[in-house]
Amino acid sequence: MNIIDYYYESRNLKVEFSTIDDGDKYYRTLNLSFDDIQYYSPTIIIEKDLYDIDEDFVIDLINQYLKENDLPEEESL
Repeated sequence: MNIIDYYYESRNLKVEFSTIDDGDKYYRTLNLSFDDIQYYSPTIIIEKDLYDIDEDFVIDLINQYLKENDLPEEESL
């Protein structure tokens, strides 16, 4: 998984990423609310922590999300 960009604001996390299968042709966008983040987070997290998350946390969060959901639609780069 390749994280292209992510940011947290207004209680929402927006992540743009690509998978190995996407290669350099496509990316995907995932928008998670604070409640979604708490649900899918592999650790207990409070909102204040989300302003200081790293790429490893985002990858773990996406992997947990994908256990129960399909990948978002592909978008061309």
